[in-house]
Amino acid sequence: MTTDTRRQGNAAALKGSWEALHAEAVALSRQGNDEALGKYGLLVERLAGMPEARRMAKEQRLQVILDQSMLGLQSHYARRNRLDEMATADDSVLENLSEDALSLWRENQARAYWWQGRHAEAAAIVRAEGDKLPFDVDLRWLLFSILLDDGKLDEAEEVRGTLVSELQKLFSSQGLAEALVEDVDVQMKVKERLAGEGENNQVSLQFGLMHFLRANVELERRRWQEAVDAFGKATKVSEAYSERWHLLYRPLVLNNQGRLAQRALNREDSPASQGFWRGLSGYYAGDRQGAMTEWRRVAQIPLEKVTLASVGDWILSHYYIDAAEDTSAGEEETAAAEDADSSDNGEDQSGNKLSQNVSQGLQVALNLLGQQETRRDPLVLGLAALGWGMNGYREHLHRNLRHAVEQLRASLQDNKLSVFNWYFFRDLLPAESFAEIETFFHRPKTEESGPREA
Repeated sequence: MTTDTRRQGNAAALKGSWEALHAEAVALSRQGNDEALGKYGLLVERLAGMPEARRMAKEQRLQVILDQSMLGLQSHYARRNRLDEMATADDSVLENLSEDALSLWRENQARAYWWQGRHAEAAAIVRAEGDKLPFDVDLRWLLFSILLDDGKLDEAEEVRGTLVSELQKLFSSQGLAEALVEDVDVQMKVKERLAGEGENNQVSLQFGLMHFLRANVELERRRWQEAVDAFGKATKVSEAYSERWHLLYRPLVLNNQGRLAQRALNREDSPASQGFWRGLSGYYAGDRQGAMTEWRRVAQIPLEKVTLASVGDWILSHYYIDAAEDTSAGEEETAAAEDADSSDNGEDQSGNKLSQNVSQGLQVALNLLGQQETRRDPLVLGLAALGWGMNGYREHLHRNLRHAVEQLRASLQDNKLSVFNWYFFRDLLPAESFAEIETFFHRPKTEESGPREA
């Protein structure tokens, strides 16, 4: 079975003067310094103009630097939202990239088109790359996401259909009826057969993806029970989904499907995440007291017992307690404001007061950012922005959100914060403040659920 090799070797050790120039470019880009463009550009121009034999010598040393420089240049254009430049390069340079680097460059080009709203062009590029790597999960998910965003559910289902066709070939090679390809019990037997051939994990991932794609289509169509059923199948055949129940219960809670969400929440291992989302489900259903009970339980969990994956839910529980209690700002000045980096962390120097619950949550977010020296997590930056915004610090709110989106773009993850964040900021900020920053987020396609006031 073909797997994606394009991202292998990206962390290869680099040596010498070319390596030093590349390291300077990387460091400047991480700082958001546009001088990185000149460094990357020089590397690309010089290395692409070299004879191929020289680049390929010594374990492809200079070829690796050329590939990484070209992708780094593209990443910095993304950071700056210079999407036309992100999607454009001279053919003379592209033809000198390695096959894997060129495929990644094309994938990122598709993202630039997608972010510009050029869905058809983006989809065409991803389809072409996906044809070369039929079992590449990232490419298939990217194409699926582009089509969903464009409202083309039938075409999105066809993306799943092509995966089914590929897996039917596998079934045929195992002497199994192709019609059984979506049967979970049969899929488990196929996994057992391939366990000794080194293909078990890859096959498991593809089986899980097949069901997960269906779950997402059903969520888009607001067929909640069908989505739950499909996701359940994904968890049975793949560990990639059995530990990610949040992918199901989050959209269910945000669409007021509390009963179905509770079943998924029962499978969540983190008490902090389970409690926060149970509370939010109750809050949206009008059970403010029940929500407060859940969030207070989360707030009582010692921070050292909270996993990094669920610390965001711990912070949000503090924020929602404050909003639900309608606590007046000014009870306690946050200690974090004395130490945080004002340019990246949003330090407060105005002397304003923060409420106790928000202060506790915000301080944890700022401490996490202080520990992230090379790249600050966009989600944590968003949580810090929300904490500042809840207490009226408009400048810190905007600055942290801008930095969060820059980081998302630079890592080529997205060009806006997720729709889940839209709900949190909508719920917890004054309407006029939220209106100013709403463009930083993906919006839900329907706003029928999750009222600002429960």
